[in-house]
Amino acid sequence: INIAKETDIPFQLEVEGSGGSDGLELQSSPYPWEWVFVGAAENNVHSPDEIVHKDDIKAMTKLYMVLMENL
Repeated sequence: INIAKETDIPFQLEVEGSGGSDGLELQSSPYPWEWVFVGAAENNVHSPDEIVHKDDIKAMTKLYMVLMENL
């Protein structure tokens, strides 16, 4: 969140109580990992009618680029 704010990259924060991702494997690891799921906001997830706004894709891509530059 701080990196997005510092670089003026728009973001939306969502914390879900359910759902999953490949991050489960990291969480289950005996080794410590710092990770976060970064994705674009979407409607109708996992359906043929899934919708993602182009600006959200652009912001997500910018954030990925900044994160990779700072690894």
